[in-house]
Amino acid sequence: MALSLFAQSKGDAGVRQTLTHMKVLVNQSFLDPVIRDQAASAISGCMRGAKDCQCYSLMSFVGRAVRYVPDPKGVEMLHHPRLIARAVKDRKLVYGDCDDMSMYLATLMKSVGLEPVFRAAGYNGRPFQHVYVVCQGLKLDATRSAWNPVSLYPMEETSIMEGRI
Repeated sequence: MALSLFAQSKGDAGVRQTLTHMKVLVNQSFLDPVIRDQAASAISGCMRGAKDCQCYSLMSFVGRAVRYVPDPKGVEMLHHPRLIARAVKDRKLVYGDCDDMSMYLATLMKSVGLEPVFRAAGYNGRPFQHVYVVCQGLKLDATRSAWNPVSLYPMEETSIMEGRI
C-alpha cells in the first residue's frame, strides 16, 4: 500500500500507464475516513455548493501539507494517497512529486463529491513532463501557489493527455 514502483513503457504509452495507475490508487482511497476527514476540514470555510472554493481550498491544503521532492532519475514512484494522508494526520514530513501531490489532491476532491481529472502536460514542444488536476474547469497544481494563478503557467502547453478518474 505504501509505494508503487512499476515498469513503465516509453513515451505516450508510459504516460497512459502512469495515469491509469494513479486512477486506481485514487479509487482505492477516496472513501478512507482519514482522507474524508482531511477534505472536510480543508473545505470547512467554503459555503455549501461553492465548488471553486472547495477546489482551491483542497489545493492549498495539499500544497501546505506535502513538500515537493522529485523522483530519482529514471524511476517512476507513486506514493499511495492513504500513506500520504496518514503521514499528514501524524504530522510527519510528507513529500512527493507532482504525480503524488496530484493523486492526493484528486483523492481529497473525489471524497467530497468533486470530479477531478488528471492532466499530463508537456511545455514548449517538450514531451510530457508534468501532471496536475483539472476540476470545475480550473487548473489545480498543488506544486505551485494557489494565490497567484496568473503566474502558474507561464509556458505554453504543447502536449496534453487527460485521465478521467
